[in-house]
Amino acid sequence: MKTVLFKIAVTVFFLSGCSTQPTVPLASTVSWQQHSAQITELNQWQVDGKLGFKSASQGGSANLSWSQSEQQYELVLSGPFGAGSAVIRGNDRLASLHRDNQTDTDLPEQLALRLTGLPIPVDALSWWARGLPSPNRNAATNLLTSADGTAIGFSQDGWQLAFSRYSSTPDGNLPGKIVGQLGDHSFKLLISRWSFPEK
Repeated sequence: MKTVLFKIAVTVFFLSGCSTQPTVPLASTVSWQQHSAQITELNQWQVDGKLGFKSASQGGSANLSWSQSEQQYELVLSGPFGAGSAVIRGNDRLASLHRDNQTDTDLPEQLALRLTGLPIPVDALSWWARGLPSPNRNAATNLLTSADGTAIGFSQDGWQLAFSRYSSTPDGNLPGKIVGQLGDHSFKLLISRWSFPEK
């Protein structure tokens, strides 16, 4: 009898110890998987909003109109550094920057670095804007999701990303505020409107 009671006590102790370990509820996991699968299919869109950025040497903000179609994008920045406008067109391999009647063509990361001073992985931005980790970069870590499956935050390639102000669209829940931090570098994307081409 003592042996049976001892086994029961050990079992209860073991189970209670296991219950204190952090777990991911199955419902949340399924919601994130469903949400991310739906938003991954969204590859043609336009956002209007405002982009703010700060590096160790510079900072600024600009109104933003961003059109994305598959891998091709066009970003129109008006008022960066307090005046003027800039247009960036390209894909994940090559981009051109049109500003002050001049055109520069280079790797997207190099153009972004010259314009903002930030080492931004440009090919990841179209994923981060949708609240998703980029599948073309190192795997995201520290993923935190909300009850409806949307990302609250994650880390990728050294950047700490936070997502909020989600809105419901015909194509799924999409963030209205994206904040990125990498040491002294940071950016904030405030999206006032998501729009999609007619299907």
